[in-house]
Amino acid sequence: MRRWVAVLVVMVGMSAAARAEERPFDPARDPAKDLRVAMQRAQAEHKNILMDVGGNWCEWCIVLEETLHGDAELNALLAKNYVVMHVNWSKENENKAFLKRYPAPVGFPTWYVLSAQGRLLKAETNTSELEANHDIDGGYNKAALKRFLVRYAPKPVSQPVSQPVA
Repeated sequence: MRRWVAVLVVMVGMSAAARAEERPFDPARDPAKDLRVAMQRAQAEHKNILMDVGGNWCEWCIVLEETLHGDAELNALLAKNYVVMHVNWSKENENKAFLKRYPAPVGFPTWYVLSAQGRLLKAETNTSELEANHDIDGGYNKAALKRFLVRYAPKPVSQPVSQPVA
């Protein structure tokens, strides 16, 4: 009997850890601080910043997260080109002071693509255009997500062309 209790405790602990990973939006985080860290990392790694605004209450936000990280090609595009930061928007914390500098969301999730210096490149305030069929069971259109991620990826740093010595 004790063995079964121990197994049950371990399973509950693993389940809680898995659920914590599925909850990317933290109302206690400081998005201004997170942005500073994201900018430093983006500059060092020559990436753009994908600021994902939403909440753990938002089904579409969670489905988007699962789609991006569950698809090998989309996950690779993210890892190669973006520093991803999540900004919570919920009744616990709407992060109004931080978000007032950006175009207002039409719905959630909302994406802002920023340069490594923090300049707004794209505000995707209506991600329904990226949905497969506007039905939560259909999820997101992977081809549309790929087009978006490729389009707003940082431009390659051009290497100076060396001139032949005469």
